[in-house]
This record gives sequence, C-alpha cells and structure tokens, in this order.
Amino acid sequence: MSCKNEQKTQVVDPNTIEQGPILRETLTDKQLEQITYLYETFKEVDPTSKEKWIEDFKRDLNPDKEITIWMMMANAYTNFCKEKSISLATKKEVFKLVLTRSSFSEKEVLKHIELQYLTTEEAKSILADYTLKAKPITTYKK
Repeated sequence: MSCKNEQKTQVVDPNTIEQGPILRETLTDKQLEQITYLYETFKEVDPTSKEKWIEDFKRDLNPDKEITIWMMMANAYTNFCKEKSISLATKKEVFKLVLTRSSFSEKEVLKHIELQYLTTEEAKSILADYTLKAKPITTYKK
C-alpha cells in the first residue's frame, strides 16, 4: 500500500501567511548583489526595505532558486518598463502580473487579473518574457 501526499493549489490572502524562521545567518556576496538588484528594480512598486528583502531570502530553504524566480520576474518587468514613459499605476500592474505569473500559468494569470492599465496584448507580451515554469508558494499548516 502506498501513501500519496496530494497537494492542492489554492489562492490565499498573503496577509494571512505567517513567515517561517530565518534559516541562515548569512547570504553569499553574489546573493546579496542579486538581492540589491531586485530591490532596486522593484523599489518603485514594492515598498519593502532592502533589509527586509535580505531577511526574507534568509528564510528561504533554497535562496538561489528563489532569487532565480525573482530575477526572471525582474527581466519581464524591465523588458516592458525600460525606456517607456508609463505611469506608476501601470508599473504596479506589470509587477502584479509578473509576481502572479511566478506562481500560475499565463492562462491562469490572464483569467484572474482584471487589467486596468495594460491591454491584453501588452499583458501577454510581459508574461511571455517570464519563461520559468509556474511555482506556487508552498505553505504548511501548523
């Protein structure tokens, strides 16, 4: 007899998720350099402090894997936003798209996000720049 641990994917309010413990005291110089780049890339649309970014990556089981995901998000974000004169509200919508895309397929993202500033074609173009497989965030119940 085999036991199969089935995992369900569901959307939850991120404000209801309790953070796990810090798993490492330090990060490598390369990781810190990448986190600084991510902070600089997203600081206009994400008010999280650089110190909090670093702390959050110290909580990750595999910070390099998480940094790779965020770097892909930064690539899709900057490819659309660079050299364009677009509003902060539009940039925030681009950020929301790429953040959601990191956890869901392009089809699911377009189904669940109501676009206010971007056209569907622009959204598809942004999402096409995110080429990693969707990876839902894993949470555990106490």
